[in-house]
Amino acid sequence: MLRIFTDDGADLTFIMRETYDIQVLPIGLTDGDHEFEAGRSMDVDTFYDNMRSGVHYSTSRVSAPLMESTFRKYLEAGDEILYIALSSALSGTWEGASLLQRELEKEYPGKLRVIDSRAASFGEGLLAIKASVLRSRGESLDSIVEYIEKNKTESFEFFTVGSLDYLHRGGRVSKATKVAGGMLQIFPVLETNKETGELKVIDVHRGLKGLFKKLKNYMNSKSEGGVFNPNQTVYVYGGDWEERVDAIKRFLIDEMGVKEENIVTSLRVGSIIGAHTGPEIAIVTFGGVIHDLSLVPESL
Repeated sequence: MLRIFTDDGADLTFIMRETYDIQVLPIGLTDGDHEFEAGRSMDVDTFYDNMRSGVHYSTSRVSAPLMESTFRKYLEAGDEILYIALSSALSGTWEGASLLQRELEKEYPGKLRVIDSRAASFGEGLLAIKASVLRSRGESLDSIVEYIEKNKTESFEFFTVGSLDYLHRGGRVSKATKVAGGMLQIFPVLETNKETGELKVIDVHRGLKGLFKKLKNYMNSKSEGGVFNPNQTVYVYGGDWEERVDAIKRFLIDEMGVKEENIVTSLRVGSIIGAHTGPEIAIVTFGGVIHDLSLVPESL
């Protein structure tokens, strides 16, 4: 049997995990004094409430002993494993899993495969779901790996944030940019760069009108012929920023022509990504592998 794994960086809901039979490895989270398992020992609402109260969190990687014991359990039972990991530019988890793969190759040749998603949040999660769909169609491990590697750069994540503090703390914007942005109310938009897997600032905006202009340009630029196709599923979700998610959804309906039933807003940016962006984070995910997922939004 083929077992599909991802990690907490994928922001899969419990229903998604159950529906698509995907197992999720925990990524470490700490406030400096206590260790947590994201979404397990502390729910996401408490996490964001704590952040707004001034608690600072940092993340680590999936525990190496836990990963090895988990994978060995299934390999010893004769199963195959595909692990789709949080972007290697954002976490050391892929590196650790790749080292483990090489260690286990002699004992279980070809049975453990590890993919660097070069994505974060549901951009990563979508790849795991696609792998599950292909598994249900009877595809082999090799063919699934080939498909994911070939197509993992074809879906896109557009990020907007409401505070520069967390990006500055993580080294993604300079102190000068943080100060100037705060004074002028200029905020960055970011993407997961598909060549490197980095979360990169790609532009700045002021106000909702400026944000929507940047989003429209981005969605068109990532689409065939330079024109966004509205007849697709678009995922719009956030951390603790419901009003921004609602505003983006309305823009997609009114200005981009996306049907309301094709917009999924039931997702949530979890604590692993949120620790680096802050509570005010909203993401738009679209394109690529989404077209062939055969997902029913109501089931998510």
